[in-house]
Amino acid sequence: MPAFTMKKKTIISLLALVVMSAGAQSLNKDVERLQYVCALKAVINDSIWNGFADKQYDVPLLYYGDTCCYVVNPTEQFLAKYPSVLVHGDNDILIYQTKKVDDQPFHMHVTFTDEEGSIDYRTPVMRCSSLEQTSRTVPDVTSVNEWATMVMHEYFHGFQFKNDGYLDVYETITNAVLPDTLIELSACHDWYRESITRENDLLLKAIDANDIETSRANTQAFFKLRNERRERVKKELGMDIVALEQLYETMEGSARYIEYRLYRHFGNFNLTDAKWLYTVGRKYYYATGFNLLRLSDKLKIDYKYGIFKDVSTVERNLRNEF
Repeated sequence: MPAFTMKKKTIISLLALVVMSAGAQSLNKDVERLQYVCALKAVINDSIWNGFADKQYDVPLLYYGDTCCYVVNPTEQFLAKYPSVLVHGDNDILIYQTKKVDDQPFHMHVTFTDEEGSIDYRTPVMRCSSLEQTSRTVPDVTSVNEWATMVMHEYFHGFQFKNDGYLDVYETITNAVLPDTLIELSACHDWYRESITRENDLLLKAIDANDIETSRANTQAFFKLRNERRERVKKELGMDIVALEQLYETMEGSARYIEYRLYRHFGNFNLTDAKWLYTVGRKYYYATGFNLLRLSDKLKIDYKYGIFKDVSTVERNLRNEF
């Protein structure tokens, strides 16, 4: 009997060690991924979008693991609401572990609310699921780098809303015209959708042109079609969508631009194999916004400083160029 008891205790102790070891491995895996994401912020800051890693634009990152959450550089408000344990700290990066903040199965977005006392009251919080959870929701995402581009796309939205005045601009424009208006117009009107496709094709031709005159001609044709579509919406449907379109092309086009530049940073990337980046879909402004930035790069137009102060910056610069 004593021998059996001792054997049972030994088995229990071994199981406890296995569980502790698995927990430690999970912790290390999650912390390493978060460190990797933070390192990519520096890559973006140094070679893609200057200022992205500046302290004034820092956004808390809430990471949903299998059994708990981790948060990078949480606010005092977050720590007061969710008791957390510091598990890693160096180079101005503090990573805390806390309980699951909610039971939603998947996160990959930035949130902010008007609810006082919330952790994202009038300020962005980046939320993302682990690679494993993301793969279950988006099966095409199987590698850390693919997952990381999604994370940095959303992280960049946080950066946008930390820019002075951008949240006010967003609210002013979306209070005047509902955010889903562009999606609904494209879904409900063939002429609208067809014009968007033609406009985007002209942008691609302007980007691919080998000489400035061809690029100029395609850009001018793009703006002509764009003006006609917007005027038709105003005349027939009674809506002015100019500011809303510029807002979403600025917001989503620049976030997609970050993805594109990261894919290039990772290497072995051919844009022609990633048509989803530059061809229009249901939310067409991702592609048109992205292509407007690529055309601006081709023409060496500096837009990154003013793009979140005035959402018309990219269009205005291109119109003035030609």
